[in-house]
Amino acid sequence: MEEAALTFRREPELEWKMRKHWKILLLLLALAFFLRFFLILSPEVIYNDGTEYVRYAKQIALGNWSEGKSSPLYPSLIALAQMITKDYEMAGIWVSVIFGALIVLPIFYLGRAIFDEKAGLLSALFAAVHPFLNIASGSVLTESTYYFLFATSVLFGWYAFTKARFAHTLLFSFFTTLAYLTRPEAIGIPIVFSAWTLFTNPPNGERRFVKRIGIILIASIGFLIFSFPYLHQIRKDTGTWGISKKASISIGSLSSEEEAPSLETLRKKKGITLSSLIKHPLPVLGKIGASIGVSLYQFLYSYNPILFFLAVIGWVLLFKGGNVYPWKGNFFLLAHLIFYFAFVFPFFFITKRYTSQMVSISIPWAAFGFLEGVHWIDQRFNRKEVGKRVSVALLVCLLIGLFVQGRVVHSRERRLIQKEVGLWMKDHLPRDAEVMSRLPQEAFYAQLPWVRMPEGEYEVIIGEARAKGVRYLVVEEDIEKVSPRFWEALRREDIVPVREFEREDQRETIFELVGLR
Repeated sequence: MEEAALTFRREPELEWKMRKHWKILLLLLALAFFLRFFLILSPEVIYNDGTEYVRYAKQIALGNWSEGKSSPLYPSLIALAQMITKDYEMAGIWVSVIFGALIVLPIFYLGRAIFDEKAGLLSALFAAVHPFLNIASGSVLTESTYYFLFATSVLFGWYAFTKARFAHTLLFSFFTTLAYLTRPEAIGIPIVFSAWTLFTNPPNGERRFVKRIGIILIASIGFLIFSFPYLHQIRKDTGTWGISKKASISIGSLSSEEEAPSLETLRKKKGITLSSLIKHPLPVLGKIGASIGVSLYQFLYSYNPILFFLAVIGWVLLFKGGNVYPWKGNFFLLAHLIFYFAFVFPFFFITKRYTSQMVSISIPWAAFGFLEGVHWIDQRFNRKEVGKRVSVALLVCLLIGLFVQGRVVHSRERRLIQKEVGLWMKDHLPRDAEVMSRLPQEAFYAQLPWVRMPEGEYEVIIGEARAKGVRYLVVEEDIEKVSPRFWEALRREDIVPVREFEREDQRETIFELVGLR
């Protein structure tokens, strides 16, 4: 009777706590969306990759799934959203903003699963204001969508590993497939999950080997079933089985476009190829080691140095005596970082855009480190009220610092001249004219066909333009970085200036080819 009465008294208290946690979580969701809403009101200039996503989205809207080089999920979401926005660029931004705000949910549940509810809520708060997660939400890029799907896949991977329930394993397969359909490198998520499940017991006891194999098979079969339509489409379009048309890994080939250069390109730039790894392992391993160092630096930049410092504190205190948090959850997250930094990033052109995908699952460590630091501060003050005020002040300063850093470091105002040029061309140039430029933004905003400007001498550029029927050239002031002595070789009998644009220290000129009117 006493136990029953105690349980009865605890149930209302537990229900109140659950309601309170949901209220806080909804407030954090509202905060995340509010901060990102300003990115809709003042959209940045579209990225190079964004123009390709929009082009592919237009093809998908017409029912053509074979014309895109990128993975199909994000362009498909753009195609759906533009039915409401009536504008493809704004549709892409809305998709990014929505998933950018939703990222607080998987990060909260990751923090709660690995540590506790306080760490989960603080993790969600950090995610809401994190500079890189926030700024990426205003771009026509896969980043925000992939961050959400990557963190959600890892979360359900942890649930599937610890609880071994069919529903969790199936949800892990489903979200992993969605992540893979957003960016091909998500293929590594089931690899890490399978290796971890095969060689590690769950925190609550031992698991038979047969059951481990069963969990891996369910996850793998589910992933193959969900992703088979896309894999079959790749086979149909390319004639070979691969993971993506953008980064297609098949027997004897690994090629890619834009975001992920091919191994042939990497051979010229860094000297890393699969064949060279077999023939000359030591030099190649040395270069891979150097690439890992670059990847870690790029990750530190996108993660934020202060959060990285807090995460280090969290890891140090994680192993102090009497700590109640299981180490396996932390090493499960760490296994994903180790896999990607060691076996994925070194083979691609390393930028913070690639390493930033690890930010979402790393935030709980920073939250735990902050909470442990706050606990240490409380112990040092005789009056607890003073310690709480200091802790709150530190948290407010940290949040403001994170948000301000995003506004200062990640500005793309230097690209505004491209939008200005493109909008002018939209209003003043013929609708059937083709435009050649080094980057696609001007032609994108002009809504005109774009031809990539080749690198080389002036004569090479003019010859290529005439061969492809290009009527207008958009030339940047610093074009001689890719075309030596361009201005010196320019001849009025070839091209004539139409209009010149200046913005601060930038200049772009629209030229018309003579004889193509």
